[in-house]
Amino acid sequence: MKNKTTSSLRPHHKILSGLLLLSLFLIILFTSGKPTKKTSGTFQPDKLVNYFTSTLEAVHLNNPDLTYYQETITEAEIPKYRTILWAAWKKANADRLAIWPKVEEGKMHDSLLWQLPTGKKALFEVNKKGKRPTEGYPMYINLHGGGTMPEAKTIWGAAFNNSEWKAAKNLGTKYADAPSLYFIPRMADDRRGRWYHKGEQTEFIRAWQLGVLSGDINPNKAYLIGISEGGYGSFRMGPFFADYFAGVGPMAGVSYLTEAPLENMRNTPFYITVGEFDAAYGRAPSAHQWKHALDSASTTNPGQFVHQVVIEKGKGHGVDYYKTAPWLRQFTRNPYPDTISFQYYAVHDTVFDKKYDTSFTYRKGFGYIRLDGLSASSKKLPNGLLQTGVRAFYVSKNGNTYHIQSENRIGTTSGFIELYIDKVNFSQPVTVYYNGQNVYHQKMVPNVGVMAESLALFGDPDRIFSSKVKIKIPNNL
Repeated sequence: MKNKTTSSLRPHHKILSGLLLLSLFLIILFTSGKPTKKTSGTFQPDKLVNYFTSTLEAVHLNNPDLTYYQETITEAEIPKYRTILWAAWKKANADRLAIWPKVEEGKMHDSLLWQLPTGKKALFEVNKKGKRPTEGYPMYINLHGGGTMPEAKTIWGAAFNNSEWKAAKNLGTKYADAPSLYFIPRMADDRRGRWYHKGEQTEFIRAWQLGVLSGDINPNKAYLIGISEGGYGSFRMGPFFADYFAGVGPMAGVSYLTEAPLENMRNTPFYITVGEFDAAYGRAPSAHQWKHALDSASTTNPGQFVHQVVIEKGKGHGVDYYKTAPWLRQFTRNPYPDTISFQYYAVHDTVFDKKYDTSFTYRKGFGYIRLDGLSASSKKLPNGLLQTGVRAFYVSKNGNTYHIQSENRIGTTSGFIELYIDKVNFSQPVTVYYNGQNVYHQKMVPNVGVMAESLALFGDPDRIFSSKVKIKIPNNL
């Protein structure tokens, strides 16, 4: 680089000029010539433990300190830092991990209890079937039937829900899917008996994260299943948390096509079972609609909407429950597929007793997209329900190039999303298009801050990403 001092020197000052150039060369060599990457000794992962601890089951996700984003690493170092950060995450989870049940192989532990952030309690059973595989058990979150029992005197006072929980635990021991681990929760409150309220959402992800942290669970072999009301629960929670599951299997409980976004199931196999005469709440007709929609999506997108819809002839509300779990276990989750699609939408706690309930939840991230920079419109409808904004996203990746398409479906949603980058050639530029417009094109440098942030967001060992692109989402595009 040209230096004003040396360029203005006169010819007869050659000796002085030479000395100055030598001095400047040494200055550049030992100052501006330093690598942007900090030396490995400056990174202290223990300092991230407090950050991780502050994010556990928090409503809002804060970012780590700015200095961690300045801690750049090479592409070759990414696996090493994933291991380091996972160890820090595990340390931050020490108290939570202590409540994960220590159950011997081939044994079960019933009537376990967790306290949830919502003030509710989680009652559940863990059952280990067979010997643990090297990579961890396949995990089934198994939701029992029953439903809302407003006449119940206590949160677990409904005899019918108790019998349904008992039946789910019994059936789980008989499915031909060993080795496997079953997490079988009890509804948090019979008087509001649904599986998609905030407390249950927290419980499912806690079970997934702690099971993985403990080493019991293979993070890419987790499944969500359920019968009757549990079928509705897996229908509602399966698409909402599809990026955590390798498959979803609702039995004898089929949501209306408008209640669960099909596009969220692009990479998550779906097994739906219902009796042909099960007409209550539109179950059998809805199953036919889902079959048509999934068949169409599968034809248009080969290999991306794996499914089976079984409408059992001659059956009513009772169906063959023994085929779902074995069918699902053949599938393994891909935590970073080349194509993802999903709706950014809210799941609402149900309104009971004509009380207006404004409690709802959006995902903070889905797949490899961070979403909590978005703001969605909402309005109260004449029937007292709250309508919240819905926005659809489609992301495709080809090498270092990403294409993102997005549109408003209900109301307006705008703000920012953050695209986490992985499985690219970091020696070449990364290019991102949003609705056809080039919004990013440059080389990326992996850093510890993004890795810590993405780990805190998902709590997933296979979704610790090292780089990201922030993209503005306008109201009308």
